[in-house]
Amino acid sequence: MSQVRLFTATSLDGFVADMDGDSTWLDPYANSMFGETGFVETIGAVILGRRTFQMMQAFGDWPYDDKYAFVLTSQEPSGLPPNAYFVTTGIAAAVQAARERTAKDIWVVGGAITMQSALEAGLVDIVEICIVPKLIGSGLSMLNSLDKHQNLEFEGIQAYSDGLVKLRYEVIE
Repeated sequence: MSQVRLFTATSLDGFVADMDGDSTWLDPYANSMFGETGFVETIGAVILGRRTFQMMQAFGDWPYDDKYAFVLTSQEPSGLPPNAYFVTTGIAAAVQAARERTAKDIWVVGGAITMQSALEAGLVDIVEICIVPKLIGSGLSMLNSLDKHQNLEFEGIQAYSDGLVKLRYEVIE
């Protein structure tokens, strides 16, 4: 069965984006995060919140043309790309729909509310965090406050020549 993976990158001081939602400071590390790790090839579907979806649309080309995408929203977004669906019934329904369409892993892309909902619902199997060697001082945190503690078991660490470090944990019930 596919695994649900929370995969994200943060600055060394714990932010996924600046206060304006901009994460272009991550661009120099994209090859380490995605190319060298082979992460994207293991993914068959992505799940993201409406605001993250809209930010991605504003940045240009849709990066997930070869994946199924499930956008969590209470209102239908405009301009859904091919293989993209909106889901109004919550994170569990999005994960179920993704599992029905792919045997590959499912990536919970973000934002914070989407990642938090997946963790709190007990749907995440793997947490992978890429720590970028940059301090941005303030911005958007990876998660808001969690309603319950999440127990994780360390699975490994990878360091890359550009200074990025990837931590991998299995979520333990």
